[in-house]
Amino acid sequence: MDEIQVMVDGLKNKMDLLASDRDTTQAKLSSVEVQLRVAKDKADTRAQRNEDLQAQLRSAVAERDALGKEFEITRFRLEITSTDVDKMVAQDKDDVEVAEARLKTTAKYVRRLFRRETLEEIHSRGFNLSAEIDEAERLKVKAKKLAEPQGEKGSEGSEESEGLDSSGDESGSGEDRA
Repeated sequence: MDEIQVMVDGLKNKMDLLASDRDTTQAKLSSVEVQLRVAKDKADTRAQRNEDLQAQLRSAVAERDALGKEFEITRFRLEITSTDVDKMVAQDKDDVEVAEARLKTTAKYVRRLFRRETLEEIHSRGFNLSAEIDEAERLKVKAKKLAEPQGEKGSEGSEESEGLDSSGDESGSGEDRA
């Protein structure tokens, strides 16, 4: 019986040892489970952070694409606007040239009209410019005669004065000069 007792004691020791190993293993298992939970929580947190960052990245990419499209649209509008502005400037230049030509023509017309009205007014008041011109030419010839000594030149001067006095063609009529 002693043998059985030794065997029972040996088995009890083994059972105690196994129970102790079991408790140690359970403690290790609990520790590993806690570590696993912590690691899982960290992984979940990182996964959530990763998803958030991916969502932000998708949003940034979408915004960049939208800005790229807006840029292309704006550039296209700018090209169209530049072309339109160039056309408008060219048209405005043409319009200015036409307006300047009209202004010059109108100015010439107004000057001629003013001259005509002035001449008509002078004529209507009875001024005869041709007579005044003839008189001025006679006085000029007379002044030359007086300034020159008597002789051959004097006789030529008298012929000139007679030509001017007698011919109305050289002095012209008042209406022709006006």
